[in-house]
Amino acid sequence: MACHEDKELIKEINGVFKSVFVNLRVLSNSPHKDLDCTMCHEGAAVEEFPHPENLSPVKCGNCHDEEEMEFLDGIHGKAFVNNAKYAPSCKECHGTHDILANSNPKSQTYKMNIPILCGKCHKEGAPVARNYNISEHNILENYSQSIHGRGLYKSGLIVTATCNDCHGNHLILPHTNTKSSISVNNIANTCMKCHARIEDVHVKVINKQLWEKKPGAIPACTDCHPPHIVNQQNIVETISDRSCLKCHEKETAYKTVNGQRISLKIDVNDFTGSMHNNIKCVKCHSDVSVNLMRPCETVKKVDCSSCHAEVSELYFESGHGRAYFEKSENAPYCTDCHGSHIVKSKNDENSPTYRMSIPKLCGECHKQDGKATHGTDLKEVDAMADYSKSVHGKGVTEKGLLSSAICTDCHTSHHVLKEEDPNSSVNPRNVPLTCAKCHKGIYDDYVASDHAIHLDKENKKYPTCVVCHSAHTVSEIDKDEFMTEITLQCGSCHAKLTDSYMETYHGKAYTLGYLKAARCSDCHGAHKILNVSNPESSVSKKNILVTCQQCHPDANNRFTGFLTHATHNNRDEYPILYYVFWGMTFLLVGVFSFFGLHTLMWLPRSLKERRRRKQHETSEKKLYIRRFSKSQRATHIFVIISFMTLALTGMMLKFANMPWAKNLASIFGGVENAGTLHRFAAVITFGYFFFHLGSLLYTKYKKNIKVSEFIFSGSSLMFNKNDWRDFVDTIKWFVGKGPKPQYGRWTYWEKFDYMAVFWGVAVIGLTGLMLWFPEVATKILPGWVINVAHIIHSDEALLAVGFIFTIHFFNTHFRPEAFPMDTVIFTGHVPVEEYKTDRPKEYEDLENSGKIKEVTTELAISKTRMRVIKIFGFFFLSLGIILVLLILFSLLFGSN
Repeated sequence: MACHEDKELIKEINGVFKSVFVNLRVLSNSPHKDLDCTMCHEGAAVEEFPHPENLSPVKCGNCHDEEEMEFLDGIHGKAFVNNAKYAPSCKECHGTHDILANSNPKSQTYKMNIPILCGKCHKEGAPVARNYNISEHNILENYSQSIHGRGLYKSGLIVTATCNDCHGNHLILPHTNTKSSISVNNIANTCMKCHARIEDVHVKVINKQLWEKKPGAIPACTDCHPPHIVNQQNIVETISDRSCLKCHEKETAYKTVNGQRISLKIDVNDFTGSMHNNIKCVKCHSDVSVNLMRPCETVKKVDCSSCHAEVSELYFESGHGRAYFEKSENAPYCTDCHGSHIVKSKNDENSPTYRMSIPKLCGECHKQDGKATHGTDLKEVDAMADYSKSVHGKGVTEKGLLSSAICTDCHTSHHVLKEEDPNSSVNPRNVPLTCAKCHKGIYDDYVASDHAIHLDKENKKYPTCVVCHSAHTVSEIDKDEFMTEITLQCGSCHAKLTDSYMETYHGKAYTLGYLKAARCSDCHGAHKILNVSNPESSVSKKNILVTCQQCHPDANNRFTGFLTHATHNNRDEYPILYYVFWGMTFLLVGVFSFFGLHTLMWLPRSLKERRRRKQHETSEKKLYIRRFSKSQRATHIFVIISFMTLALTGMMLKFANMPWAKNLASIFGGVENAGTLHRFAAVITFGYFFFHLGSLLYTKYKKNIKVSEFIFSGSSLMFNKNDWRDFVDTIKWFVGKGPKPQYGRWTYWEKFDYMAVFWGVAVIGLTGLMLWFPEVATKILPGWVINVAHIIHSDEALLAVGFIFTIHFFNTHFRPEAFPMDTVIFTGHVPVEEYKTDRPKEYEDLENSGKIKEVTTELAISKTRMRVIKIFGFFFLSLGIILVLLILFSLLFGSN
């Protein structure tokens, strides 16, 4: 017992883990308590433990040889030797370590318990009754209604006949066997064990008729008294229905219960369509007293178990039956569901128990504020409403499908138990089999999966049908309602995997309502879910390519190297992603820190410049210098539109978990439309980028400029040593240590903006193309590069959006001397006085070269055109500011 006292000790038998714990307290009450374990378990008699894992079966015949011989000669023993299905052995009747003497009332073989013991196999609906051709049907039900059964259960007479009195204990033979105790030749002797004077009370002629069918052919007891339904004429059955109806046909028949008057009038016509139309009143109302003036004075509630014993047994074990025994006022009784006098067949369309009517019947109590919700701790407070919205409920109510699941299919008709009861049909361990009654193919997949419930030491919580599909609100699997919930369902157990999934494009698109995005079930399967190490798994090395090709037909083996659930937070497992992410983070922090400080230092000087310009403003007509050509202005408009489109659609995806992102997705008409706009804007970006490169090359060759001069001249946007000098002088000017620098055509911060476009188009564009065409990219590169591209594309885009809508907006529009908007990029011209102040070196160069007159003009812009320019500009400025605020809010308070 050193091992078997362990409550968690288990053994795998035919793929199922079973407990091999032995309860010493139970064993101490057994007749075998003084025996050594090895006397029964001979294979365990070893010198050194542990004993062999697989021991030979216990041989009860070593001690009980006579009983074993009888058993093996009987029908049960022969079935057992032939390994017949459901064949009983000793332990099925007597138990194992919990064997009790048959004189013990708790023993399975105690007289009062024998019918229930035999009924486990021989009652209607039991496996033996369903699978074997036994001539007798409803054995337990008939017995319980017979004089013998009533003697046992109603009167408690242990002298009344039970199964073994007629059939024997161990040598059980069919009635066709001449040696059987119930054969025609032996039945009289069997009955006479109790009915000793049977020959004296039976005469040859009864009612003037010879009861021998022919001379010498003495009938057997069972010819007149059918087996299992032996009965005697009840005196109360002599009371006619007419006697009852003398009173109960009248309107004045009533009773008062709790001050409420209840009619007792019975309409004879009610019985016409009733299943009980041939049953006398007193058959149900059996507790009448014939000696009273009004025999029904002693009548109590009808006990349906007198006829429906098996069903009643199930009912009394159920939650409904227990509530009834506890005298709960809301407990349902037989008549609440089946009716009292108008009891119709369940196949009758007008019956409350007809298949289509069951939901309504159960819903009378199991609804909001229904009887079932009063004084109970039921999880479902409005099961009827939930069921009505489900695929099962709609199948019944909307489509009239009799095959659609109803309440009794899942909860059973009479044995209704709470989910936590191990015997309940909706207990987690039983619910898969319950659903399998309709969904057999799915059940087969489920039991083969890693989600299937197993017995193990860890007592893990395995998902069942209702965990994923719910109990009453089952949705159609192809409907949006189910699709939007599926990943969250998986995430209730696989939280870390779900979090990493939500960081991928699939997860973000799914979050925004794009239901075509790959979800857990698309890759792992819906029911036959297996570990990646299992070769049969849809995500195993053997099958992963085929799985990916469901959505990516051109996927290749490198493509499958994409790290589906990888996270940049795990340095040990994904070091490349970790360092790429932190590299981008440092870049973001560095750029914003540098230019943020630059902006703060500039602001006081800018305010002074604004006041100075206000003081020197005149009403004289202004002259303007042309700064940008029409081509450059047109290009910038394309830049504004495409960049804003990319920013809105891209940040929407990056912060997909935020409410504003979901609203934005709705404005775009869904993720798919937003994706199309994003890619279209990317094409425009590539277009103006290559157009600009072409323009530069055209200018170089047209003016025949050397490459070095073209790139590093004063009018070039490429950085040179003057920019470093200007930067140092600017910092000195900011802190009051020097004058304002003499800027040329382009300042160092404008060059940075310009070069950032080149950098951004190259980095964001290249990674974007990899994400757009992953199948093509992975023909050359390994799959994990897509993960890297995702991080770089996302964070570089965040840098670009944040920089443009903060630093660039300040440098161009929001610095005080230009506030609220600098229109030069739209008009192409700058006032001469402003140009002299902001770019004195460039102005001086224009004068010295004699080109000043070529670029100076009196700008005439109509009010309408200026109004359009300002509306256009302010619209995009506002969008940019709003987007930045939303991003800041998401970074500070969101979960990304």
